[in-house]
Amino acid sequence: MIDVDARHTVRDRGVERLAVPMFAGLSVVYALLTWTLARRKLMWNDELYTYYIARLPSMHHVWNALMARGEQTPPLLFAITRLSFRLFGVNHVSIRLPEILAFWMMTACLYALVRRRMSAISALCAAAFPLVTMAFPYAYEARSYGLVLGFAALALLSWQAATSIAGRARVLVLVCLAASLAAAVSSHYYGVFVLGPLAFGEAVRTITRRRLDIAVWAALAISVVPLAWHLPLIKAGTAYSGAFWSPPQWINLPDFYQDLLFPALVPVAAILTLAAIYHAVFGHGPSPIDDERRTLPLHELAAIGGFVLIPLASLVLAKLVTGAFVNRYALPSVIGMSVLAGLATELAFRRRPALRVLVAACLAGWFVLSQARELVQPTVVSVPVTPASVARPAQWVAALRDQDLPVVVADPHTFIVLSHYGAPGITSRLVYLADPDRALKVLGHNSIERGMLDLLQPWFHLNVVRFGPFVAEHTRFLVLGNFVKNSFMNWILPELHALGWHTELLDHGGGDMLILASRELR
Repeated sequence: MIDVDARHTVRDRGVERLAVPMFAGLSVVYALLTWTLARRKLMWNDELYTYYIARLPSMHHVWNALMARGEQTPPLLFAITRLSFRLFGVNHVSIRLPEILAFWMMTACLYALVRRRMSAISALCAAAFPLVTMAFPYAYEARSYGLVLGFAALALLSWQAATSIAGRARVLVLVCLAASLAAAVSSHYYGVFVLGPLAFGEAVRTITRRRLDIAVWAALAISVVPLAWHLPLIKAGTAYSGAFWSPPQWINLPDFYQDLLFPALVPVAAILTLAAIYHAVFGHGPSPIDDERRTLPLHELAAIGGFVLIPLASLVLAKLVTGAFVNRYALPSVIGMSVLAGLATELAFRRRPALRVLVAACLAGWFVLSQARELVQPTVVSVPVTPASVARPAQWVAALRDQDLPVVVADPHTFIVLSHYGAPGITSRLVYLADPDRALKVLGHNSIERGMLDLLQPWFHLNVVRFGPFVAEHTRFLVLGNFVKNSFMNWILPELHALGWHTELLDHGGGDMLILASRELR
C-alpha cells in the first residue's frame, strides 16, 4: 500500500511540473494573439483620446490638456504611452503595448499568488481565468484599464508576501506594495478601489493577530499620496459629474457580473459538469494522495472577497459623489474572481491533479478558440471600427453632385474616427456642431458635448464649432452619423426638426446614415 501511495505521489508531482511549461506556452500564445489583434484593430473614440493627448509636445501640455476637463484620466497613462511611442514608434501596437504587458503581468501575479497557497495547476487555472472573460479585450485597448489590472495584481501579490516574510526582502516587498498601489491610483481614479480590499484584508489580519502591522498600514497609506498631486485635475473633472453620459444605476451591478462572466459561460459549465461527474464517481473513494485541503488564510480570503465586491463599492461612490459609472471602471474585480477560480479548482479536484490539468486545459483551450474566432470572424469587441465604416461615408459623399456642402457629423465617436482615418476628400469637410445646452435638453447629459469644446477643438485641433452660428450661416449641409449604435449621443436631428429644417435620407448602411438637411430662406 505504501508503494502505491508512493507511486501516486511521484505521478502527481510529475503532473504538477507541467504548470510552468503550460504557463509559458499560454504566455506565448497570449503574446501572439494580443499582438495580432492590436496590430489589426483601428483606434476607436477613447483610444484616439489617448493618442492625441500622448502626442502633445510635452507632459506640461498633457497636464494643461487634462485641466481642460474633457478627459478624466490621470497623466500616468499618457506618460507611459509617450515612452512606448519613443521606444517603438507610433503605431497600433506601440500605443497598446503597455496594456498588453500589464495584463500579462496580472496573469503572472495571479499564478504566483495562488501558487504560494495551493498547487501549481490550480495557480495556472487562476492565471488563465481572466483570458476567458470580458477583461481580456482590455489587454489590447489603449486606455488605462489594463494598467490598473496589472498594478492591482502586483499590489495584491506584494501584500501577500509582506504578510508572510521577514527581513530585508520584506522592505522591498513593502516598497513594491506602495509603488504598485500608487501606480494603480495614478492610472485611473477608480483605481483607488484597489486599496479597499487590501485594507479590509489587513484589518482582518490585524484582528486575528491582535496587533497592528505598522509597516503594511504605512505602505497602504503612502499609496494614496499621488492623489494630492492630482487634486487640481480631480477638481477640474468634477465639473462634468452633474451630467455625465453614463450615470450610475443599481442595475449596473448585476449587469457588470453578467457582462464580465458571460464569455466564460462555456468553459465554466464544462468544468462544473466535470466536477459533478468526478464527485459522483470518485467522491466517496479513498484518496490517492494526501487529502490535506490547501486554501487561503482568512485575511487573504477577505481581501479576495473585497476584490469581487469592487463593483458594489464603485457604484455606491458613483451614486454619492462622482455621478459616473461604466463597467470597465470596476474591472479589477476579475482579480478576485480569478483567485476564487483557482481555489475552486483546488478544492473540487484536490484528489486528482490530472483533472486540475484538464480544467487548466479547458480554460486555455477556450481562450485560444474564442480568440481564433475573433481573428477569422471579428466582432465589435476586437474590431470596434471597421475599414468599411471608415470608407463608406467618403464613397457616399464622393458620389454626390454638390461637392461643397459641409459634412456635419452627428455623433462624437464617428466624428473623431473619421477625422483621424478618413480620406482627405471627406476629412476637409467634416464639422461637429456642439451645443451643451441642447444636448442636455434632448439627451439628459452633456459631458461629451462639453468635452468637444473644451478638449477636441483647442487641443486636438479638430473642426468643432458652435451649433447656433453654424446653422444661422448655412441653408444646406449634410448630416452623417450612426443613429443606431450611437443614438445615446445623437441630438442634432431632433433640434433641426424643432427649428423647422427639412431632412432627406440620401444613403445608409451598417447603422450609418447620410442625410441632407435644408431650410427655406425667409
